[in-house]
Amino acid sequence: MGNKIIQHIQIRFRDIDAMGHVNNAVYFTYFEIARGRLFKDLFGWNNMTELKDLPIIAASNSCNYRRPLFIGTNISAECYVSKIGTKSFTITTKIVGDDKTVYADGKSVVVFYDYKNNRSMEISKHYKEVLERFLINDE
Repeated sequence: MGNKIIQHIQIRFRDIDAMGHVNNAVYFTYFEIARGRLFKDLFGWNNMTELKDLPIIAASNSCNYRRPLFIGTNISAECYVSKIGTKSFTITTKIVGDDKTVYADGKSVVVFYDYKNNRSMEISKHYKEVLERFLINDE
């Protein structure tokens, strides 16, 4: 079984909408925070300058809203690689309360990309080995 990162998320007042719960668009920010931590743990980068040389691009992001989330709830984002393909990999993220309630879950598909030639490329053996450290196959 692979590793997963668990990133504490602080719900901010600005995250709340007129209905009193976390706005649907904010979940993607929570996913992004966790994904950034995953990339740091996977690829060992410490700043954006190092990240710019990583040959990846986002292909899609999705979110399933399971329960309303309110300010004051203690949550974390659990994030891991759930699938490794030939040219892309999938990241699964779950927003989970301290009591293990799942408030949302989603997937991000990330493609290895040749920016010079403007096309996708196969994942190298090196990167596949790196990704496998965080692979939890749930598909």
